[in-house]
Amino acid sequence: MAKQNIKIDIVSDINCPWCYIGEQRLKKAMNTANEQYTFEVSFKPFELNAGIPQEGVDRLEYFKNSYGPSIVSQLDAMNERMTSAGAEEGVTFNFDKLATVNNTFNGHRLIWLANEYGVQKQVVNALFYSYFTEGKNMNDTAVLKGVGVANGIPAERLEGFFESEEGKAEVRKMEQWAQAAGITGVPAFIINDKYLVSGAQPAEAFQQVFSQVAPVLENIAVEGNSCGIDGCC
Repeated sequence: MAKQNIKIDIVSDINCPWCYIGEQRLKKAMNTANEQYTFEVSFKPFELNAGIPQEGVDRLEYFKNSYGPSIVSQLDAMNERMTSAGAEEGVTFNFDKLATVNNTFNGHRLIWLANEYGVQKQVVNALFYSYFTEGKNMNDTAVLKGVGVANGIPAERLEGFFESEEGKAEVRKMEQWAQAAGITGVPAFIINDKYLVSGAQPAEAFQQVFSQVAPVLENIAVEGNSCGIDGCC
């Protein structure tokens, strides 16, 4: 019997650490279940900070403006907890390298383009790594081009891409789709176009979801002629 297929749309943002962890946990769950299922995975955009200017904002100022001055005294503990959670999934967070919070719209345009070449997963993971581990600016088009070329997008395809209008309407349309679906935070995982799983769930939770949403084939007791694998009909 052919493996059952499970379709997964991952709604995430590049500068969301839980999105990075959640994608790694999902990957672990899929690797464990790959003898039972095939997986069709795609990434959909969500901007946590759509109003951030193109040059980005100072990370400390961003947190103070978003959560109040008292958040400053909590940042070290928050970073330590996130670093520990990431390490459990093989993710290295270097928060000390993150000087700014960047606008991620161009990054989502790159992810949209990556789908054209079947390299979305590679590009997404490279963007997460570039930002959270290497501390690179996710709105630096030279960085984005480098990530794209290193992960299978032809260099000539990226020439003038970010200066053009290409991908802008498509990304905004997908963002509107996520909002219409009621998604207000990420990561969010839409399974088989029907079931919503919110947050960076443990791999075991994803495995349980797979078993619940995959169609189960049940025999109906009726008589009928058939051919067997031994060639007898």
